[in-house]
Amino acid sequence: WFGNLGSVFLSLGEYVKAKEFYEKALAISMEIGDRNGEGKSCLGLGSVFFSLGEYVKAKEHFDKALEISLEIGNRRGEGLCYQEEGNFYDHLGDKDKAKDFFEKALSIAVEIGDVEQEALSYLSLGDVFFSLGDHDKAEDYLEKALSISKKIGCAEGELGCYCCLSWTKLSQGNIEEAHSYLLQ
Repeated sequence: WFGNLGSVFLSLGEYVKAKEFYEKALAISMEIGDRNGEGKSCLGLGSVFFSLGEYVKAKEHFDKALEISLEIGNRRGEGLCYQEEGNFYDHLGDKDKAKDFFEKALSIAVEIGDVEQEALSYLSLGDVFFSLGDHDKAEDYLEKALSISKKIGCAEGELGCYCCLSWTKLSQGNIEEAHSYLLQ
């Protein structure tokens, strides 16, 4: 329950409260030997520290979460860790490392049938390729993300795709298509 409360407060941007709940969840998970819960708590704390701009602590927690996921064979957890590592490197401007982690996350999402993570990975890769100037590849990934997001009814994912696609079209000088994506 504490981990779920941490997630709620993280999504609300209340990082101090999120941190408190994730720390409680981590302590309990460690006390009872719940490695899966420990990994989830570390991943949550990594996200909190990332949001607070405490990147060294964020990286430490992401690495610990990945280590646990690999140790216990939690493929979904592993994929989530790769996604967060990709976000970490993307934020720091290391697009090549970000791309590598997003590709790992995508591979696992496809392997285990996690379509929500698959859409997020495609969106993240589209954004990275846009930043690298490869607009065709960016558009391809963004269209895949959009298709999946529509299929599963993920409005937030659709919004992200439309925004990124509009930037891609705008950078190609195609103002009409960019405008069309923005209206959608």
